[in-house]
Amino acid sequence: MQISSPRTLAGFMIVTALLAACASSSPAQSPTPPPAPAATSAPIATVAASAPTQAAAPATTSAPTDDEIKAGIQQTLNRYAQAYNDNQPDILKQVVDQSNLPFRRLVQGRFDSYQQSVFAGQITFEYKVDSIKPRDLGFVQAQVARVSDGTVADWLFRQVNGKWLLSEPTEQQIGKRVTTKTEHFVYYTYPWADDINPRLEQLMEIARAKVLERLGKVPDTQANIYILPVFGVGSPQDPGVLAYYDRAMRGVARIVIFAPESFSFSFYDPGQGWESELQGTLTHEYTHLVNNASFTPIARMSDWMVEGLAEYVSDHPRADEVRAAVRSDNIIPITDTSGKFNKQDLDHLSILDQDVSLGYGLAYSLVAYVNETYGGMDGYWKLVRAFDKQQNLDKALQEAFGISYEQFNKDWRAWLKQKYS
Repeated sequence: MQISSPRTLAGFMIVTALLAACASSSPAQSPTPPPAPAATSAPIATVAASAPTQAAAPATTSAPTDDEIKAGIQQTLNRYAQAYNDNQPDILKQVVDQSNLPFRRLVQGRFDSYQQSVFAGQITFEYKVDSIKPRDLGFVQAQVARVSDGTVADWLFRQVNGKWLLSEPTEQQIGKRVTTKTEHFVYYTYPWADDINPRLEQLMEIARAKVLERLGKVPDTQANIYILPVFGVGSPQDPGVLAYYDRAMRGVARIVIFAPESFSFSFYDPGQGWESELQGTLTHEYTHLVNNASFTPIARMSDWMVEGLAEYVSDHPRADEVRAAVRSDNIIPITDTSGKFNKQDLDHLSILDQDVSLGYGLAYSLVAYVNETYGGMDGYWKLVRAFDKQQNLDKALQEAFGISYEQFNKDWRAWLKQKYS
């Protein structure tokens, strides 16, 4: 599973994710569809009341100018940043479309995850509107810049009672699902994202080629790729998820990805475009599919092995988060020995209560450390095979490398301090 993550700590927005070795299943209960947003793009003509002796000239309500729209969206962004900076959930609700139930759950879930993380209160959020463009159904898409680092996101807004609120179309508004088959993939997409769907298919082919190069083999069968242009499609999703590999959907493996130009999508470098950010996500998820289909079943691997491999192949170290954790001595343990039922460790990355994005970065570091220290990818697969057999990390490390877990953990932490201090 790929979760949203920043490229710099200054702009960090931590989110949670349900990993379950990326074989996630959504909650069974589907949300009640919210009412369709009212279009605001077409002004409604109004006629003034007539005097008995003189007809009044008709007056029209003019559509807002681009500058007025940008100013209204900027006010919303200022309030959104204030909610984060001051931990004010009531302010957050005032700037989010409350009629779209799945969308408001997404925004609230990400807010809650950040406020519960180790980074809460350490960052000052500030955003500005770079540009806008009209979309169907009265929506306006704004490119929102994060002032701290210049990265951008493409968020949708609609006008409600004179205010521009963060929003998204509902599942009923994005059009009927379309199926497209290619040599290697079967795509399930929606008309709302027709302008970007062809590019997504190109990026998926690039991801397949990269995984083949790094791991040496991929399945011959077509993979199912679902591109979701908004959050509220199908069963409820976890608010931290950007994409996930689902190996158990009615017995057919699939990759589900939230498309660019949605709130679920990450901030990205405007100089490189969203393609660069998405490329890593597609590579990450396809790595899971290949891992499970062509190597060791991921159900038999530790969580950090599964996610760390996908982050490693997709070149996504989350270095700023790991560096901050190393400097503050907030390293998530590989194995939680506290006796808790819900273990808070990298072995059980799927059930971390907080700092999940950091956990992904540390999982990457473990795979990188094994590669650097124990013979590259051959060493990594040697450890995976030993763990598959032993289902115990200490025994697997002794079998694969002749080293105890205690020593391995000590050496990895020393490597982290040397690399990230």
